[in-house]
Amino acid sequence: MSPCPGKSDVGRLGALLGLLQKRSSPGRQGNWAQVSRVYMRSGVTYFLWSQMLVLRDLEQFVVLADELNFRHAAARLHISQPTLTQTIQRLERFVGSSLIERTTRKSRLTEAGQTLAQGARLLLRDADALTRDVRHVAAGRRRQLRLGAVNPALRRMVPNILHDVHTQYPDLRISLHPMPSHQQLRALRESRIDIAIVRTAESLPGFVSEILMHEPLFAVLPSDHPLAGQSRVDLEQLNGLDFVMAPRDRNPEFYDELISLYTRRNCSPSTITEADNMHAQLALVGAGVGVAVQPLLFVDRDRSDIVFRPVNEELRIPLQLLRPASDETEITQAFLTSARACAQALVADAQESDRPV
Repeated sequence: MSPCPGKSDVGRLGALLGLLQKRSSPGRQGNWAQVSRVYMRSGVTYFLWSQMLVLRDLEQFVVLADELNFRHAAARLHISQPTLTQTIQRLERFVGSSLIERTTRKSRLTEAGQTLAQGARLLLRDADALTRDVRHVAAGRRRQLRLGAVNPALRRMVPNILHDVHTQYPDLRISLHPMPSHQQLRALRESRIDIAIVRTAESLPGFVSEILMHEPLFAVLPSDHPLAGQSRVDLEQLNGLDFVMAPRDRNPEFYDELISLYTRRNCSPSTITEADNMHAQLALVGAGVGVAVQPLLFVDRDRSDIVFRPVNEELRIPLQLLRPASDETEITQAFLTSARACAQALVADAQESDRPV
């Protein structure tokens, strides 16, 4: 158990002191005020029992409050009954009030005892959390992971990576923040996320970039489209058709690369219908509004309304992972290892055979 509380411990114990002061005898309230002022002024140290509550004493009292039986509580604590009795007497002297009333069968907490038990449980929980956090930091582990990712990565890649990381570090607090690539770059610079999975060729000073893959591209067609029966589709075959695309402001770099590719391959869309996210784009293709060309992370083998056909092209803009150059923690390295393996598996699956997906 750590001897030093965090900020929440300070406030919580201060409030507990105030409550107990109100429920102790009038003659002892002056001492309470003095102790409270000393504690709140120091803010960092639990004093000896003669001046302040001690975590060990609170642990013993909480067990007694659970059992309401000195013999059973002492057995749980692996101490003698006289030792437990001395602890309770010490707390009662400090409080200036009785904390527990003994009866022949079962003891009962007084009102002050109930207040102390409730506050002590919260305080001990915070102290345990503080101890875990300090040990994680000492071991080079972070306490939380804030991940940013482009929406298509949420289908298969991100769940697989986070499953691996959570299995290895079940106490890690993970938060997920889907957002476009340019918003992630800003969030990284402002330290609002720890790792970014982005589709961009950009790099950031002070951040390490690792390319996960250059995604193969697929023609996305309604399942009843004349080209749906082919195992592969050339982009020229899509010339003059209606297209579905994300708005340029979602990712100008990605949008411009696709338009440039269409021009190089003599593929000119007749019209372009814009849809803000991946799910909306695929829904429009399924409805027959148009066709699309999308990278590997869009591929969904389980859909019956649309098909994905390789177009023998690769997206020049990489899917990459960005992190602060100073972050070499164990958890970040585990995340990188899983991300590499997941990306390799996705590409291998797409290249497994020439069969349509």
